[in-house]
Order: sequence, then structure tokens, then C-alpha cells
Amino acid sequence: MIMQAEDKKVYTDEEYLEFEVNSEERHEYINGEIALMTGGTPNHNKIAGNFYAA
Repeated sequence: MIMQAEDKKVYTDEEYLEFEVNSEERHEYINGEIALMTGGTPNHNKIAGNFYAA
């Protein structure tokens, strides 16, 4: 059985910015790849704030 690496799309800066403006979620742009950012939701921010205050 031969397994091939999954082809990943490489985005330009302009493609990423257009994608991010139209997205409800926030993403990171790293070496042409777009990855969903962790956290950033209101609940996440509240938990992080409470942790910091403690």
C-alpha cells in the first residue's frame, strides 16, 4: 500500500486577508498555510481573565 502526502494549499497574503475578512473565526497565517486559532471566544476570554486575576 502506497500512501501519499496530502497536498496542502499554499495561500498568498492577499488570499489569506480576503479569507480572514469573510470568516467568523480567527486564523493564523504561517508560511502560506491557514490554521484555525485556538481560543478567542467570549467564554475563553472570561476563563483566561479569571485565571489571570487569581
